[in-house]
Amino acid sequence: MPYQIQSQCAACKKSDSFLIGNWPEHLGVYVCQKCQALVNIPVSDGKCPSCGHAPQLSELYDYSFAVPYLGGSFPGQLEPGPICPKCHQKPLTFMNTAHLNMGMVVWDPQKARNTWGRQYLEKAIFINSTVPVIKEFQLDAAKLFTYFNLDAPTPPFITSRMSFPMILDIRTHVFTAVLDRNPSALGSSLSPEELTAKFIGRAKAQQRQPVAQPKPQQEHRPQKQKQWWEFWK
Repeated sequence: MPYQIQSQCAACKKSDSFLIGNWPEHLGVYVCQKCQALVNIPVSDGKCPSCGHAPQLSELYDYSFAVPYLGGSFPGQLEPGPICPKCHQKPLTFMNTAHLNMGMVVWDPQKARNTWGRQYLEKAIFINSTVPVIKEFQLDAAKLFTYFNLDAPTPPFITSRMSFPMILDIRTHVFTAVLDRNPSALGSSLSPEELTAKFIGRAKAQQRQPVAQPKPQQEHRPQKQKQWWEFWK
């Protein structure tokens, strides 16, 4: 992470490319009607790179339930995207086309800390996407936030949504970069063997997870606890 995303319009066949997950540099994704394009709004000046318009934070597009993982994987029904800003005929769909190095997010602490005290959509989606990972691996949230150079959010929260691609990447990065060698660094009381079993077991379960909407449970059966990949329920 970040991921490179390409929009698709079934009507005009035109597309745009933008990034998700690069919260130290981007406030979020904006559907710019003047430019007729989806663009990343920089943290530095808050303006559309093409036309210079500065959207309100509330105008940024929450893509959380519309953007799939690489290969189109998503554990449920994807939301339709916004109406195409080029032809205004059809809602957009999205392809996840590339995974970029997590170092863009982790390895520049000062750039991340320059955003402290500011709440905006891209950071909020990333923070929310750490929650399933914290729960699954029994992590100390404060230590994980320190690792990612994040400041803790304060109410009112911008969004409660999470991004499936971000959850997967945070999960993989945290396990391979830290937990596999030193679980206590992020406050986990689980052993390396227990963490490995969770990581491998959930990864296999996620691979088996169908893309289509899951079948509803039988009414007479007790409600099962949600797994980390079932965040949309």
